[in-house]
Amino acid sequence: MELLPKLVCESVGIRGMARILKIGAGTVIRKLKYIAGNLVKPSVSPDCKEVELDEIRTYIGKKENMCWIAYAICSRTKTPLDFIIGRRTKQSLSILVYSLLSAQVEKIKTDNLNIYRALIPRHMHISNAYNINHIERCNLNLRTHLKRLSRRTICFSRSAEMLSACLSIYFWFPASI
Repeated sequence: MELLPKLVCESVGIRGMARILKIGAGTVIRKLKYIAGNLVKPSVSPDCKEVELDEIRTYIGKKENMCWIAYAICSRTKTPLDFIIGRRTKQSLSILVYSLLSAQVEKIKTDNLNIYRALIPRHMHISNAYNINHIERCNLNLRTHLKRLSRRTICFSRSAEMLSACLSIYFWFPASI
């Protein structure tokens, strides 16, 4: 089943994985959840002083159930640090921001979303469209590599748990893929 994470990162849907591997779709889902459940989110490295933070919109189940994936990357290494799935509210974004603040980063770069001004201390916050080029590129890569995040497709996530599992595999599965 070492092929499953590679297929996730190559924009193959659940049914496509089932056909390729000649197993049931339910088995694919169980195995993806198992793989994601065993992944350990890496800790923020002490030399990661500047972080970029952004959100990407997607849907769960149907178009009426809009949700947001907010995630952070290290500006220097471009590696994902953490993510959350939920609404784009102060309550949900504060979870991600406080995890970055507890990791003692020095600067947090965001777009001009007004929620961030209330969450991030002024001396740490840089809000300028030119400072988040790397994470915007990551947004494009996410939409390209994960079929469930593409804008005009019939592929979507039926549950937040499955979306979280696929993102965990994409972000933190060993780099041998």
